[in-house]
Amino acid sequence: MKDKWIHVLFRTLVCLVVCAGAILLTSGCEDDDDDYDHDPPAGMGALIVDNKTDNDMAVYIDGIEQVKTDEDHWRAYDLFPGEYRVVLREKGGDRSSSFDADILEGRQTIVDAQGSSGRNHYDIYIRYD
Repeated sequence: MKDKWIHVLFRTLVCLVVCAGAILLTSGCEDDDDDYDHDPPAGMGALIVDNKTDNDMAVYIDGIEQVKTDEDHWRAYDLFPGEYRVVLREKGGDRSSSFDADILEGRQTIVDAQGSSGRNHYDIYIRYD
């Protein structure tokens, strides 16, 4: 009887190890290689604002204030394809930057916003995914 329980326990342990390995191997596998877990709706693109600073950031798109991007986080804004004027402004501070961003259908326009101490503007880097 004792051998039977050891055999059941061993089989259960092997099953758990195999299942855990399968989960680890498949986690993070997606159809695309996006760094950001966001797919724009059909017929639209996405502006991703990646706030790599220590302060919350106000985001304006074509002069309309959007939901803020928290410090050291990113936020997606779904937009129709076209060119948009974007303004980023530090909440509770003087730092800001403005630029034009192209939104491409089905793609992400990624804006990395970084702050340098002593500067009153963000360093902006734009790429497409």
